[in-house]
Amino acid sequence: METALALARKEKLELPPPQKDGSYQSLNKRGSAIAQLNIITEEFTEYASKGEKRVLQLDATFGHITLKALKRGIHDFVATDSDKRHLAIIAKRLKEKPCLKENKSLKLFHGSFPDSFKDFEDNSFDAVLLNRVIHFFTPTQTTHTLKEVFRILKPGGRVFIVAITPYVKRFETFIPLYKQRLLLNQRYPGYVRNLKFFANPEVTSPKQMAQMHDKPFMFFDAQLMHRVLSESGLIVEKAIEFPLTFKSSIWGLDGRELVGAIAKKPLRRHSFSLHLG
Repeated sequence: METALALARKEKLELPPPQKDGSYQSLNKRGSAIAQLNIITEEFTEYASKGEKRVLQLDATFGHITLKALKRGIHDFVATDSDKRHLAIIAKRLKEKPCLKENKSLKLFHGSFPDSFKDFEDNSFDAVLLNRVIHFFTPTQTTHTLKEVFRILKPGGRVFIVAITPYVKRFETFIPLYKQRLLLNQRYPGYVRNLKFFANPEVTSPKQMAQMHDKPFMFFDAQLMHRVLSESGLIVEKAIEFPLTFKSSIWGLDGRELVGAIAKKPLRRHSFSLHLG
């Protein structure tokens, strides 16, 4: 925590101003952070705050969910990010909130996932949150990530996941190809090697294009989310598509912009199969 605070002071890091739609552009071109909780992150904070649970959040970005969850009294919260600047901003924001500045529950962890899972022990977390992060992984990385989530979850623990579907205004040019891939029964119909190629120029400025993630990306839907979680050995309790929590002419399309899932690690270990696609 002190290291992160020192970095915030040294580089004079602050939470960036929100964009027109209220989202916050990340510092590493991995999408935007949203201040509001959605139906899955709301269930995560509710579940995690009951009892003395240990929870993990991957790619916490600016800590919007992290700080909201801590206010509800989470016992042991590990927030990770691949960008040290994001963790520095989280530390600074924590100390600026009177109700949280003395909080000792938060631990910040710098690491790039899925590789950094090796730093966590088997059966060590009651809950894991991947909010708007798994879509940045390739199919192989997704399989590895969920294998590791299974490993670090305690029996009976839960993973909460939110990802972007193809049904967003910014990338609607991809929808015809996505539907064609569905008809062909492709294993990962939402996988693209360069996200920028499908950006809708009508709602993407040159500046936004320059800030956009230009690496592989995988759009999810409820069916794919259910399948990859089941194949990892987890028991899917919920997999649904749902609308944005904010109004956006850039992202809003038809109310299916996001997909979320909750899955549980069985109390008894089952074998899982790896499908690398």
